Amino acid sequence: MSNGPYGQLACDCGAVTLLVCGGSLGNGRDAEGEPVSLWPQEAIQLGQGADELEVVPDARGLAAWQCRRCGERLLHIDDEAGMVVLAGSSEEGDEAGLALTTAQQRRLAELGYRVADGA
Repeated sequence: MSNGPYGQLACDCGAVTLLVCGGSLGNGRDAEGEPVSLWPQEAIQLGQGADELEVVPDARGLAAWQCRRCGERLLHIDDEAGMVVLAGSSEEGDEAGLALTTAQQRRLAELGYRVADGA
């Protein structure tokens, strides 16, 4: 983990906490039009609640980190693209995927995410 900027996310019941460090790769929208932020896998660390965390497949074939107590899905991981998808936007109103490679943008499109190309 970097000593740079970080944030903390928790599930609805507070049993599982994640630390997010550094900057996002970009923002986009999921298939339902909801905002998401995209992060490198190494930017995410489990803060607390390892016993309450379960990894389950989602409908797109990604691995979802989910709280056993409240059932909230905190993030989705795509090992192929080496990134994590979090609900919400890291920077209000910015949908540009400026740090995403072309291959990552293609992979996200295959999964149903919409990411601006930054051009």
